[in-house]
Amino acid sequence: PNIQSLNLAMNQNISAEQLKADWEAIIDGESGDNIQIMYLGYNNLVETPSYDYLKRMSKLGLLDCTNNRLERVHPFGKEVSLTTIYLDNNRITEISAAEDGYFCGINLMETFSCSHNKLTELPDIFTARSIYGLLSVDFSYNNISALENGDKWRGVNTSTLNLAANRLSEMPKAILGSGSRIETLLLSSNGMHTIAEGSFSSENSASLTTIDLSYNKLTHLPYYDFSAENLPYLYGIDLSSNSFSEFPYAPLSIATLTVMSIRQQRDEAGNRTLREWPQGLYQCPKMSAFYIGSNDLRKIEDTISPYILLFEIKDNPNISIDLSSVCSYIEMGYY
Repeated sequence: PNIQSLNLAMNQNISAEQLKADWEAIIDGESGDNIQIMYLGYNNLVETPSYDYLKRMSKLGLLDCTNNRLERVHPFGKEVSLTTIYLDNNRITEISAAEDGYFCGINLMETFSCSHNKLTELPDIFTARSIYGLLSVDFSYNNISALENGDKWRGVNTSTLNLAANRLSEMPKAILGSGSRIETLLLSSNGMHTIAEGSFSSENSASLTTIDLSYNKLTHLPYYDFSAENLPYLYGIDLSSNSFSEFPYAPLSIATLTVMSIRQQRDEAGNRTLREWPQGLYQCPKMSAFYIGSNDLRKIEDTISPYILLFEIKDNPNISIDLSSVCSYIEMGYY
């Protein structure tokens, strides 16, 4: 009756129906409201118990349901304050919230991970109005092309929001427009064509420090969205493997920018598109890592900063550049 941790992982001979019934029986049992940790990974589970059952697991903190056959995940409700939930590598098409709008209580939550599933919409199960922030929310490697409830999506406060490898053809304004406080935003490999003006502008956009937009199809960044005024504390941005033909100068206005990558710009035919060198790069006060390799840079007539520790220009077949001003730094091992 006092059990706190239950590990039922890797029981492939238990059917989906039986395992769900067993989970419900455990909740009905004497330890149902005492269990704090539950491991159910690598089983055949297709659906979790209903909200009426799950809301009774009042002390549950960690739930691991990775590598099952889950299709539908029911809510626990606001009263169950999970700290960690793993739902990766399933077949999830729906994660629902309770009537109060909560999937679970988030005052203690650190990690919500639901990568490698079949979601087509980003679930609306958090809220930017919460005073609590998560460490990580991961919905990478799904089929997400829109937000649940569209412009009314309620947002999320998290250190890292990972939406990589989905199908967001354009940046949804509600991700930040909802008032979300996000430090690291990962949007690589979405096939994204467009970032509309205002998509990165919100009351809390200053929280952003790291943005990954690599492996998309972008050709342009809206200037104000990526300016010092809007993103005053941006540390790093990755624009590699897009289709820029003109260098996006806006991030270079940010005094805190330390790392920038704009490698391998190609059009749909695979032709190199970027020939423009960012004149005045040496004026960026914090820049210490700059990656512009695998493009079509030619003759560069600019002062080269001696303070950039990682300066990658490889695989630019026609490049001509004078590095004499930094030779002494190279010899000393600084560059």
